[in-house]
Amino acid sequence: MTERFQFEPKAHGAGGFGTVIRGRDTVLERDIAVKLLNPLATAFSDPDQQRFRREARVLAALSHPNIPAIYDVMFGKDEFLIVFEFIEGKTLRERIDTGGPCQLADVKAWFTQIAAALEHAHQRGVIHRDVKPSNIIIKPDNLSAYLVDFGIAISEKDAKKITGSGYVIGTPGYIAPEQAQGDDVDYRADIYSLGVTLYEALAGKRPPMGAYVELAATNEAIPPEIDGLILKCLEESRDQRLASLRSFIAQLEGALRPSRPLSEVLAHGRLHELAAAIEAYTPREFGKLPAGQRGLILAKLADIVGSGDARLMFAAEQFLGLLLYRGILLPRTDYHEIVEPAIRWAFQLEFEGRKGKDSLRRALEAAASVADGDAHEVLKEEFARFLSASDLEKQEAWYLHAVREVIEALLANPSCTTGTEPLTKALRTVNKIQRSRQPGSSLTLNLTR
Repeated sequence: MTERFQFEPKAHGAGGFGTVIRGRDTVLERDIAVKLLNPLATAFSDPDQQRFRREARVLAALSHPNIPAIYDVMFGKDEFLIVFEFIEGKTLRERIDTGGPCQLADVKAWFTQIAAALEHAHQRGVIHRDVKPSNIIIKPDNLSAYLVDFGIAISEKDAKKITGSGYVIGTPGYIAPEQAQGDDVDYRADIYSLGVTLYEALAGKRPPMGAYVELAATNEAIPPEIDGLILKCLEESRDQRLASLRSFIAQLEGALRPSRPLSEVLAHGRLHELAAAIEAYTPREFGKLPAGQRGLILAKLADIVGSGDARLMFAAEQFLGLLLYRGILLPRTDYHEIVEPAIRWAFQLEFEGRKGKDSLRRALEAAASVADGDAHEVLKEEFARFLSASDLEKQEAWYLHAVREVIEALLANPSCTTGTEPLTKALRTVNKIQRSRQPGSSLTLNLTR
């Protein structure tokens, strides 16, 4: 018996039938996630053991970049655990609870990946049966999403044996009607759950019972085609439901694809069309737009940012995020019209009980990393001006962390050669505050094998 695995003392999460903790494989020198079957139990029931073994077999049959890989299993008298790839990040549930509705561009990237992971499972006869925000992990880079917790996943063959007698399993509010009734289920139950989850990611809440409330009617940044896709997923009859996840991906990507020239969209298009058109440009292409088109875009931005209309809040957030990057080659005065409200919204905007916009903080950090010339000067000067008016001692941990990220991105940029003193002074202040609030170090536990 040699020491191999080290565990953190605190549970990292909970799965369908077990507890998930973070650990370290000291032999292979990699972070791991370990799922234990009720670590406090003195004995494991046969049904629990069977479910745990089934989850391990399911994971072993899957190999997809958006599903954590299984590394090892231990099934013995005193221990039942599965060792698999650790995914750093937050669940979609956490993202929604702390930040509210997610940005459409982010959702498109995440759900394209999750749908592909589900399709991979379905092709191997595996039904997840518990697709929901808490079973989707978004990595810190905000680009990658993972489908996790196959604790109640099952093969279509076994599903007919086990759930055919009225046995209901899954999370209420997300499961398909046939699953809620205890009928046998197939891959279309996962499509229903994916539709509910997509709606919640964009609205911040699940679809209401009864009449469907269109997302496009409450958020002008969302194309009506997204509502059409969700409604097809939510068909009560599975025979009328969206036929495949490949179709889901195609419709999701198609809904965000620009369908008209920018000149036509600027004159007659909806905001979601304008966002799609702008997203298609690189910073160089956007910087070369005619002055009239640039001026009209900035005028529309100022209008929606200053409107105070709740239906335009998410559209304004989306536009600011898009333009922070695509505008880095604009003239100084034009870029200022983007940066000033973006900083204010990123840290100070209060909406639906939440303060600041996480997507804009990430966009600011990204722009600060790549901007040069006038754009970098504008970002540096505006952020320094913002910090000079902010009492950092009174700010919460998330605020200080975000300030640090933006400052470090600005200072690390090779274009940052002068005027750095206000930023370095603010960074030292943030460091001092964070150190004063730092908790004690955590302990680790050893598991021998």
